[in-house]
Amino acid sequence: KDIHLENLENPERTYMLHLCLAAAAWTSELANDAASSPRVLVTGATGRTGSALYLQLKADSRIAEVRALVRNVTKARELLGCKACDESEGVFVGDVTKPETLTAASTGIDTVAIAAAVGGGASQKEMRAVEFDGVEHQVAALAQQNARALPSLRVVLCSSMGTTDPKPAPFKGGSVLFWKLNAEAFLLGSGVGSTIVKPCGLSSGEAGMHGLGVSHNDDLPSPGTFLVARADVARVMREAVIERSAGLRFGLCNDPGAKVPADLPKLLQEARWPWQAR
Repeated sequence: KDIHLENLENPERTYMLHLCLAAAAWTSELANDAASSPRVLVTGATGRTGSALYLQLKADSRIAEVRALVRNVTKARELLGCKACDESEGVFVGDVTKPETLTAASTGIDTVAIAAAVGGGASQKEMRAVEFDGVEHQVAALAQQNARALPSLRVVLCSSMGTTDPKPAPFKGGSVLFWKLNAEAFLLGSGVGSTIVKPCGLSSGEAGMHGLGVSHNDDLPSPGTFLVARADVARVMREAVIERSAGLRFGLCNDPGAKVPADLPKLLQEARWPWQAR
């Protein structure tokens, strides 16, 4: 509608007009975002789950751009199929514990898929640096390097089941779960739309060979089944990237009674709490 001069002479009307215009612009940005193809950065891209996710995203025509954050170019060349393995191919050398190394990789994207994690034998200092501080750094880089409304940005985090146990045994994950839980809490309060995938015991193997189930509160979808293939975790994360899902936090494990291969959009819908699935 036309903006009449008398509206601008009234401070209260002027203020409300600015609010309406800002809300309209914000709504328009979210609508455009929902219709656009994701531009995604995979961190931890040379890890076993991260490399599977990177390759699946690269092979999916629904993704506009896929970047990788790596620490070792030689390893990237072996696992990711890159040649130059530099920024010209979307491969960025960086470290999630060093925020200054995340700037270039995070500029111009709308999604971060976090697969960076510590390996066995990590110290408490290393656990915090990667699993908690590192997640904060990655979310900050995404938010600060992109002039978009926070709710239009996305983070898909690979965490772990077991975080409800205050004293988890080493074979269940041990003390690293404390830092993973803190990262989850930070992400949920960051203002960025997020999906948190919490797999049970990780295994090797091809994707799509087992039925998958989702759960909450560390309940197993199928009692007595404790494993899920990394490649299937990557498939679920890829689907979350494509759907631009948000407000999800769920456990993921094999379910012998579920459909093979899993119907991924349906699985993400089942991952919602009953009051979300409306």
